[in-house]
Amino acid sequence: MTHHRIELDWMGQKVTTLSDLWPQDLRAVVVGINPAPRSVEIGHYYQGNLGQVLFRRLRNLGILGHQAEGFEDDQALSIGIGFTDVVKRPTSNAAEVRPEELAFGKGILEAELAARQAPLVIFAFKQAAETMLGKFRGNGFISTSALGDTRAFVMPGPYESAATANATLKDLQNYWGRS
Repeated sequence: MTHHRIELDWMGQKVTTLSDLWPQDLRAVVVGINPAPRSVEIGHYYQGNLGQVLFRRLRNLGILGHQAEGFEDDQALSIGIGFTDVVKRPTSNAAEVRPEELAFGKGILEAELAARQAPLVIFAFKQAAETMLGKFRGNGFISTSALGDTRAFVMPGPYESAATANATLKDLQNYWGRS
């Protein structure tokens, strides 16, 4: 079974983490704050309970199919969705990520996104978006010039009410259908 676990140097420390996944025909990239230990252990993005909310939402929108086997990040990669994180060091929760790691990762990710010319960045969590774009209110499509021509979409929080989340996610579904 294929996994996406790698070892790399993160700010002078060797860490086991998840490799960036960049599809050949990039339609979107999902950006998280940093990988969860459970995801690194399994070797696939968003394998914890909160992470699975992301994949469930993408399936419900019809962006990802309902597959019986394999991992969702592999399926997403096959349809043009990549994955990366601002910070490469895994932690049990994002509160353990240090401000200097966010600044360091932001610089790397800005360069990578510019080089790859991603048409859409889907931020899995608002903290990742605010690290890259600065503070803002709400979620959904965010107006920003920070990413050049790249559109930015911030997923609703995992505990957002279904009615509010569904209205926001409908915008992503409509965008995906047009792209």
